[in-house]
Amino acid sequence: MKCVVELNEAEEITLQRLSINHRHRETRTRAAGLLMLGRRIKPKVIALQLDVSGQTVYNWAHA
Repeated sequence: MKCVVELNEAEEITLQRLSINHRHRETRTRAAGLLMLGRRIKPKVIALQLDVSGQTVYNWAHA
C-alpha cells in the first residue's frame, strides 16, 4: 500500500492546529495521521501509533 501526501507550509500549519485544537477527537486523530504521512512515516506505523486500521490511514491519504 503506497500512501504519499505532499503538504505545503500552510497545510502543515493548519493540520498541526487541527491535531491539537479541534473539538472532535476523530478530526484530531486524522490531522495527526496526515501530518505523519506528510513526514514520510509509513502507514502501518501510523496505524499502530494512532490505534486505527491501515485501511483508515489509506483512506485519509486518498480523501
